[in-house]
Amino acid sequence: MVIVERSEKMNELSTQIDHIAEEWLSFIKKSNEFKMVSDTELRINTPFTDPFGDSISLLIVLSNGIYTITDQGYTIWNLKSHGVDLTDKKSHRFQNLMSILNKNDTLLSESGEIIGRATRNEIPQTINDLTQTLIQVSDLIYLSRSNTRSVFLEDVNTYFKQQKNIYSILQGMSMQGQTQLNYNIDFVFNLTVNDRKFVNVYNSLSKALVEQLIGIWADTLNYRKSKQLGDIPFSIIVPAVPDEQRVFSESLLKHNIEVLPFNNKNDVQNKLAIRA
Repeated sequence: MVIVERSEKMNELSTQIDHIAEEWLSFIKKSNEFKMVSDTELRINTPFTDPFGDSISLLIVLSNGIYTITDQGYTIWNLKSHGVDLTDKKSHRFQNLMSILNKNDTLLSESGEIIGRATRNEIPQTINDLTQTLIQVSDLIYLSRSNTRSVFLEDVNTYFKQQKNIYSILQGMSMQGQTQLNYNIDFVFNLTVNDRKFVNVYNSLSKALVEQLIGIWADTLNYRKSKQLGDIPFSIIVPAVPDEQRVFSESLLKHNIEVLPFNNKNDVQNKLAIRA
């Protein structure tokens, strides 16, 4: 009996397919706004929005019989303004970007525009493909927590490497605790010939992180003393310290672990730069 009812419903739906398709096409046609910018340029405001609530707009440019459809660089610029920089060609972010573009047969121009090229007959499909591509690229704002830390660490790493006249860093160090666990140290900053500082990078502060860091620092005490590293201080870098996270920063400071907000470059330089 259930199978019969389901079959009847499917049959009812099958009779509506053409009507549903017509309504969908009508919606797309009415929702897309077309405006001539010049004799060779046509702007399209689509009914779709990115994760920031902004309408996805495209520009069609005709040149030598080829139609170039572009976002005019807005997508990558908008992500960067929200803290997601996709322009570093050595970063995982850039690799994620190119993976999306290659999958959808779209291109990235030198100026940061995401573009598709088409003949006259290919324009509708290219508009659709490029719109979906821009949505996928914008969705890179939704990175997993582990990826977010990886990306922020890349940003920090790039910054210090570009400031070699101010900072002297070493990487690739780890310490073993009494528990036989190994703990990675993101950076060792050489402040003077004899003074150094251990620094790790995290995406945000939390109660769990505070407990973890205090535990790590205590667990590695004997190792640091055996390697004559016991006097080297430990700091962490986070993007910022909002008011609701100050309690965590203060708690770490009581255990001699200093928190450096990366958005305060003066403080970072005062604490980590090479000293005369």
